[in-house]
Amino acid sequence: DESRDEMLRMTLRVEGKPNYTLVLPADEEYLDAVKDYLDIDVFADAMLCDIRFKVPYIGELIRDTDCPAVEDYNDFAEALEDIWQHDGALLTYAAVLEAEKPETLHRACELLQDMDNYQRITEDAYGYGQQRLQETLGLDDEAIYELDGYIDFEKYGQDCMENDCVTETEFGLLRRLEPPFPEQTQGQQMI
Repeated sequence: DESRDEMLRMTLRVEGKPNYTLVLPADEEYLDAVKDYLDIDVFADAMLCDIRFKVPYIGELIRDTDCPAVEDYNDFAEALEDIWQHDGALLTYAAVLEAEKPETLHRACELLQDMDNYQRITEDAYGYGQQRLQETLGLDDEAIYELDGYIDFEKYGQDCMENDCVTETEFGLLRRLEPPFPEQTQGQQMI
């Protein structure tokens, strides 16, 4: 389907055939046509090489220890395509990958489908304190404005970050809603 965004590409090698560059995500009809072209029954009969993600840092954060199949990569590409156009979603996902360190592509795909459980924090402690007070007490912006000067939003934000087990990643601060990240161990930095 020409209208789909390319999320990743790989080279398929089958003995006696020219290398084939497969672009994912793809529909079943296209995948079947590729198998026919390569004269194979299943993609396991082809060697997967040179797997490249549209966003290189996403690929670098996924540690495949399970030799995923073409179908697994396609599922992942479809899930990635779903968040592609959402502002900040790729950075949030990169932060999730860095924090969670998935061992398999399958786990990385599960995390991608569970993005609603994560919040990348873009404001400082002051802004986070305001946001958490709004969430906790159901206050609007006007009420927060009126409280400014009476409440130390920065201190409250720092306490909330600590209580929420916010973790720092290369891609920004990250909060996992349920369950929160565990208390940080030696070598990890918590805000």
